[in-house]
Amino acid sequence: MSISNEPRKLDITCCDVDAAVLARNTLLFTLLVDDGAEDRLPSIWNVFYHMMLDENSLSLLIEQCRKLVPLAESLDSWRRGPYAHVVNMCNSDTLSEIGRFWKYWLETSNFNVTQAKRFKEDFENGIKKNSSSSSGRPGSRMMGHRTRNRRTAPTLPLTFSLFGDEFAVHYGTDPILGFHLAEAPASSGLELSTKTTSVIPKVVRTARQQFSTWCKAVIRRVQNSSASSASLIVRMYAGEALAFCQALRSVHTSVVHTPIFTAPWKRSVVQLDDTLYSLSASSPAPTSFNVIETSNLLDHLGLHNLLIASIPLLFDSPSSTLYTEALLPAGDSPAQGILDHMCGDLSTISLLLGVVPSAYISRFTTRSNTAEIAMGAMGQTHRSQYHERLAWKHINFGHPTDGLHESISFSETQLARKLFDIYLRMFSYDDLRKKNAMLFLNKPQAQRMIQSSVIIHYSRRSFALLLAHIRTRVRSDWNRVIHDLQGLIQQDRTLITGTNFFQETICQFTLAGFGPPRFSLVDLKQFRSQEDIPIFRSWGKVPEVVTIVLVVPRHVIARVQSDLSDIGTPFFQCEIQLASMHGAFACISGSFGELEVSGEGENKVAVVVEDRTGINGTSPMIVSFPILSSTLIYLSRGTVGLAISPTSGNPALIQKLGLQLSLFNVPLTDERYAHILRRAPTTGNDTINSEYSLIPPKLDVESQGHPIHVEMDKSNTEVQSLTAHVNIVDTAGQASLASGCGVTVEQLSLNKAKLHVDQYEPVISFPLPVDVANAKLRIARKSKYVEVVAPVTLTLDVKGESDIRGNFRTAFDCGVPTLWSMHRVNLDRCPSFKLSRSRKAFDWLELHVSLMFSQRECMSRQRIASPGPTTPDTFKNLKDSLYTLFVTATGSKGPTQADFALWDSEEKRRYAMILVTDIRLDVGSHAVVADSWIIPVVE
Repeated sequence: MSISNEPRKLDITCCDVDAAVLARNTLLFTLLVDDGAEDRLPSIWNVFYHMMLDENSLSLLIEQCRKLVPLAESLDSWRRGPYAHVVNMCNSDTLSEIGRFWKYWLETSNFNVTQAKRFKEDFENGIKKNSSSSSGRPGSRMMGHRTRNRRTAPTLPLTFSLFGDEFAVHYGTDPILGFHLAEAPASSGLELSTKTTSVIPKVVRTARQQFSTWCKAVIRRVQNSSASSASLIVRMYAGEALAFCQALRSVHTSVVHTPIFTAPWKRSVVQLDDTLYSLSASSPAPTSFNVIETSNLLDHLGLHNLLIASIPLLFDSPSSTLYTEALLPAGDSPAQGILDHMCGDLSTISLLLGVVPSAYISRFTTRSNTAEIAMGAMGQTHRSQYHERLAWKHINFGHPTDGLHESISFSETQLARKLFDIYLRMFSYDDLRKKNAMLFLNKPQAQRMIQSSVIIHYSRRSFALLLAHIRTRVRSDWNRVIHDLQGLIQQDRTLITGTNFFQETICQFTLAGFGPPRFSLVDLKQFRSQEDIPIFRSWGKVPEVVTIVLVVPRHVIARVQSDLSDIGTPFFQCEIQLASMHGAFACISGSFGELEVSGEGENKVAVVVEDRTGINGTSPMIVSFPILSSTLIYLSRGTVGLAISPTSGNPALIQKLGLQLSLFNVPLTDERYAHILRRAPTTGNDTINSEYSLIPPKLDVESQGHPIHVEMDKSNTEVQSLTAHVNIVDTAGQASLASGCGVTVEQLSLNKAKLHVDQYEPVISFPLPVDVANAKLRIARKSKYVEVVAPVTLTLDVKGESDIRGNFRTAFDCGVPTLWSMHRVNLDRCPSFKLSRSRKAFDWLELHVSLMFSQRECMSRQRIASPGPTTPDTFKNLKDSLYTLFVTATGSKGPTQADFALWDSEEKRRYAMILVTDIRLDVGSHAVVADSWIIPVVE
């Protein structure tokens, strides 16, 4: 938060699948908007960070709910209220869900003695259960420290959640982990110690101080402001993140209601507030963003699902950044982990997606997580978490495209083979070779591989949407690419169940807009006239894709409900069988409730009356999935059923259900349980085809300019070179080229080159770093063009370099210079170190600073004394200088010194002085900063 007189406007959109989280956050902002908020900060802290509340804090919470509940009756009532200029609701469903939790909290004030006692006992039992689950964890000890204070009632924001009125706090949760705790020892000169009795009070004090500072900054922004003058707007949306991203993309289309379900196991579709999200909105809400923060959704949704949904929402500017975080380790090393997530090599996937982790371009990061790497290298292979945060940027390096090379191109064969390789990696949990390899691993490695194989992130729908996203960037004959790709998938025997999902794959390709269709409507009509097809007998016109709806009786689910709970996250799939023919469909939509069907033939529609209690209720399960009508015609005399994915199987389920793990099967013609519809059922009468996704627009093949051509290596594994085609449009340049003048090319930056054709000097922008020094030129003097074939230099194999100026990329964002590969540091916000009499207070600093050296650089430093010529390594030398500066400025290894000189070894003179005035913590990046003055020396 800025405290200047004219702070920049912050417009923040928050999305969470659990409306209880948004209800708590909205409650906090409304408390800070009210007059006298600063005087109530101690009670506000109690409401959000104590497990039990005193009477004053509980009274504050209840009174606030009394004000909020009437405002949550409708969007109109909320807009008329005193908080709408700060907190906006993205749609009426979000407001309704948030208001529901405020009602729950308010209703507890009317509990009688018996109800209040039982409510408190249930809450305390939940805490005990959580504490036993987290035995030995720091979070459990910290939570226990704060719950021993005298309190009278459970803190209501923690008693209700998506799961009802159960205590639903994660066992790893600690109330103060949302604060930068490193400030506590830094600001107090505290010596690192195992004496938690002395550390905890200082840590809690620091957390309360940061909370108070943040709240006061918010208060200064929101109080005495109006909708037109507000410098802080927070927008709330309750629903699934990927669905919300797709809905935001639809705002600039003619879609009235998005064909997207709000969340898994929900049948309502996303309907954003038209006054904020429409082409005619007077004050439209943002649908593209400078910063997109995804937390660790990558672990739960998969990197490609996350990126293809969020990249279209990333504003095209040098500072725009998409952050991803991973907590679950992948691969044998951090470098391998990102490749596992990307399902391919870094350069190819970055080209296809249009974004790249900035640290892999600059070859350095300003965020430290090397301590986690070191702990892993010390043999702690049992660690269940490894935290890695990446900043993704557009691959144009913050520079607008030059209009000449706005897209890329591949040969059809190479592209199809590469997409097939991505396909195999996305579904590697089903790879027979991978399963066989487990037999030769040690026990920890095998367990890690088994755990990763039961987490399924991708479906054939994910793959089809990835192809649709790639098509927006890549020029190629896509009909041929898809034809070749389908052939590779159909012939593949690497994936154990790959052929079972082939029909679903083709269906999802069709839904993603890839054609031509396998069967035309004329073919379908002719086939129907020759065969008696009972399913479509009463249909006048059969569309290319239809939806199958299956109603699964409740007793079927109840039979295995306890076993499914033991699995944690079971994966379901629908199956169609006819004799030896078998088709599996994992892209299903499910919910619990009653199905109301009306109409006949192609006019048949269905509405779901949802059971809010979900799996804990008594209603049947309703699942639906899309299928090609041609496939259904061939299998129309077969059966349709629901099964559990083999990856979710356990001995108890196999014993009950058999090896096929089939839950329920009925003939396709049994209309008691199976229905064929044109559109998937929703909760309203306006049924729409929610199986169809919002397809991104195709690339305009008629656009001006030549694409950058991508050439793969012989194994089709990595990008070998990028080729830029430059038409010589200048008359003088054409004449010089025809006369046989020399043509050269020089490197301007990591991704830019300048072509020299006599006096004609066009600049070429490549999408990735290239080696122009080793580029080849193809000169067509009669046809008046030059092609520059430049090898790609983006690699994880970093070597010593003498010139690293290109790694510190500077771009201009609205006229402001921006460091493309570094985050913004506000020195006034970074806590400074308090000098301690004890040198042990800084024992950790030398180790922390030394961890910036890579393994290669550490070995290089050890070889410095050895004779013989050495390759200049400017990065290592820069780090050596930083190491000396930090260690000397803090006095970690001797006397303290605050002034340093930069020496020009060739001219043998000082050219600058560095005066260190303070050592600070960059707490958000887990790093230290030298607050310094740099003074040029003129002699």
